[in-house]
Amino acid sequence: MNFLITEHLAREVGATVRLRIDDLDAERARPEYLEDIFGTLAWLGIDPEEGPHDPEEHHRTWSQRFRLPRYHVLADALRAGGHLYGCTCSRRDRTLLRQNERPICACRDRSSGLDDPQATWRLRVPEHCPVQVRSMFGVQVIADLYDLMPDPVVRQRSVAPTIGRPAYQLASLADDMDHGTTFIVRGQDLWPSTVCQVYLAGLLGMRTFQQVRFMHHPLLLDAAGEKLSKSEGALSIRALRERGSGPEELRAMADVMLARIRADARGDRTD
Repeated sequence: MNFLITEHLAREVGATVRLRIDDLDAERARPEYLEDIFGTLAWLGIDPEEGPHDPEEHHRTWSQRFRLPRYHVLADALRAGGHLYGCTCSRRDRTLLRQNERPICACRDRSSGLDDPQATWRLRVPEHCPVQVRSMFGVQVIADLYDLMPDPVVRQRSVAPTIGRPAYQLASLADDMDHGTTFIVRGQDLWPSTVCQVYLAGLLGMRTFQQVRFMHHPLLLDAAGEKLSKSEGALSIRALRERGSGPEELRAMADVMLARIRADARGDRTD
């Protein structure tokens, strides 16, 4: 759905479609998912003007592993600005904090800890942190990052001899900024990430990124009302392709979804 909405809006405003694939998370970047991206694009009839055209080209030229030095430079800039702290809490510790409705841990008050290889680098978000995000349709939305994503991870723990992996929030911001992205279409589940990245851009002096316009669309849900996972979504599209169906049904769904989003932006929906 994201592919279709992005293409529609890009053609409407005369923008260039760029395919960018996040693959820093090696545990989730499975080969079959990558192959399905290109298979789905071909089935939908979408040919991005920029970015890789097949899995081999992605691995050869476009993988985020080639940009790791850039991401580390930004993480170090955040550290130099005093915006980070080292957190040694385990996932279980963080889960218990959330269960007790405590968004932050005691590590936040430590004056050091960033040099500990077992420490995750976290962003110290002010307890009142309004962030203004520009909408695709001209609406300015203000959200509080602390309420949405208190103290997100900027860099993972280090495993010798490898330096900790930069987190999605920083890598995605760097890629969009460096590639000159002006419009970004995302699922509604990534709204907290958008707010986080706009805030990070401000800390890093990336004023251009703060002018990027965003659109967040509803998610496709399964019969139980749960978000479709990547594997489930891939399987459903693959099933349509294998039985010889065309993408017309999905295109119609995308058109309806986009019309509703526009109506919401104008405030004139009646359903």
